[in-house]
Amino acid sequence: MLNRFLALLLLSGFMFPSAALAALAVGDRVFVPMYSVHLREDGYATGAIESIAGAQYTVILRELVQGKGKTLYGTCSPGANSPLAGAEILSDKEDAPILRKVFAADELLPWRTGKEEYLERENVSTIFYKWLGDGMAITPERARLGAKRARALGDTPGVQRMAQGLDLAAIEVDNAGGQGFPVGAAQYLSGVSKTLAAVSSIERQEPPNTGHAMRAILDGSLPLQSDDAVAMAMAKVLMLVRENWARLPGELGSSKAALAWPDAHKVMVAYLAALTNQGAAKFAGKSMQELQAELDAAMKQGQWPRLP
Repeated sequence: MLNRFLALLLLSGFMFPSAALAALAVGDRVFVPMYSVHLREDGYATGAIESIAGAQYTVILRELVQGKGKTLYGTCSPGANSPLAGAEILSDKEDAPILRKVFAADELLPWRTGKEEYLERENVSTIFYKWLGDGMAITPERARLGAKRARALGDTPGVQRMAQGLDLAAIEVDNAGGQGFPVGAAQYLSGVSKTLAAVSSIERQEPPNTGHAMRAILDGSLPLQSDDAVAMAMAKVLMLVRENWARLPGELGSSKAALAWPDAHKVMVAYLAALTNQGAAKFAGKSMQELQAELDAAMKQGQWPRLP
């Protein structure tokens, strides 16, 4: 039965990486992935196998595509963390670099397999970064599809965290209404308590550094596009709540009308709970209780406060 299953997989065009590499021969084209946790900043190199000695593949590389931040410059001198570190430079012409490098089997992919993986990682990242702030709307269905496609990429760097980030994006867009397109502040905030509850739930399940990173993004000490898609997604949700909260008085006509809006206190409490991990963490040196007291005091004085 197992042999039949494997035969069907091979007939369908799927090959396990180890099986695919075992079939490689001298002269075959191969793909060297240079992954980034940001996915859209991936780089890669391609070349042809010059010789094979056991599990060692000597490859002549003629195509080098660097991702943002990669340590591969016009001199073709790869940095220590690059998969191309230690390569022999055969030509350092900026427009036609040539390297020779000996690779272990797990550092290579067949050219077609590698190219398809590269493009799929790029597709997943496009969905995530559209939602994160590239200025284009995504639907909840698109976010869920992105998460599904990310999970199908297995354990390559960054994709599983991006899948979790897209899960949260789907929740946020779903609860906002509008199928990803802009909605009024009152409509957005009316559905946001469920989204904020999802942020709180994620933080309870995450190691402390995820929440720390989220708060660092919110206080401006870390850029939104940082190293962890989950922290980025959590921070983005809270940023969207802050933006819509600030818009509410203008939409309703006055601060007085915003203060009278029935969901104001509920949204404020849910926001502070997500911001402070249900009161377990401080923000800007203040506890959840201190932050809420400041907001309550402002609202009692007829002022529409800014969310921290």
